[in-house]
Amino acid sequence: MSELFAYGTLRDAEYQHALFGRALPMRPATLAGWAAVIAEGGYLTVVRAPGETLAGDLVDLDDAALARADAWEEVPLYERIRAEARPADGEPVPCWLYVRPTASRDRAPAGMLARHERTLVLAQIRSCRLSCE
Repeated sequence: MSELFAYGTLRDAEYQHALFGRALPMRPATLAGWAAVIAEGGYLTVVRAPGETLAGDLVDLDDAALARADAWEEVPLYERIRAEARPADGEPVPCWLYVRPTASRDRAPAGMLARHERTLVLAQIRSCRLSCE
């Protein structure tokens, strides 16, 4: 199992169900030194932001789910890097983090998962899942 720090669509149980066929175990966590911004294309990414802390969730992924998450995140459009998150209930843990290079500095409002309508995101996720099978 791997843990992923999710700050956008992968935090949402309905989106997870559409992509993975089930909701995945999650726990609240924070990531020091990062902020979420709205990247080109309307989805979120993170940028370095010294002194800031980003709220998100640690999501438990097996190898198959991690491969499907890579497909959804369009690796290498988003790069999967190692980071260290702090769960709400404990000490810092190593995790994966998706980062997309962006010139955007438009901060994502709290609770935003994507700039797109939910039905569009679900359609894109279902299309991704079909192409992964």
